[in-house]
Amino acid sequence: MSNLIPVLGNGHGGMIGGVYQTKGKRFTFEDGTTIYEGEYNRAIKARVMEQLTAKGIPFYDLVPEQKDIHMSTRISRADYLYKKSKGRTFLIDIHSNAGKGTGCETWICWKSSSKTKTLANWTEALFLKHFPESKFRGVKRKNFDILALTNNPAIILELFFMDNEQECKKYLLTSEGRDRAAAYVVDIIENFIKYHS
Repeated sequence: MSNLIPVLGNGHGGMIGGVYQTKGKRFTFEDGTTIYEGEYNRAIKARVMEQLTAKGIPFYDLVPEQKDIHMSTRISRADYLYKKSKGRTFLIDIHSNAGKGTGCETWICWKSSSKTKTLANWTEALFLKHFPESKFRGVKRKNFDILALTNNPAIILELFFMDNEQECKKYLLTSEGRDRAAAYVVDIIENFIKYHS
């Protein structure tokens, strides 16, 4: 194994005293069921960290707080870890999508490094192994700040659509769905590290 170290990020704030910490980034269905993206992202990250710990794979938690941390702070933290590790870190920022689509997709910035492209390729290569009933929407490019302004190889992983009722209630709001999403992320990390060993 190489000594690459994943940095696990999560978009948006979580819950403090039952109060969601991010304006927007939630969806309520007609039956009253509500999904909070920041809560979901943290739940997946927590499961990933648990599995990595069990496997003896070191990692960094980019945003351990429940409050919504400013983007510039998250980028500064990621770059501090990159420098501290002498360029051995890579960033996976976990999100769920919106827009009533289906499936999962990965985002990279326009001037991505070869390591970023390889990391993104693993998200596509492993998707149907974990979700054969769903679809991978592709590796897409946009200069989101968390991708374009960090020194880390970095991807945003959009795990299903929170405003798609079927996907939300199958994957995002069930323990089984969250476990499957976390297993997918861990598989990506293990294969990426092994590839660079």
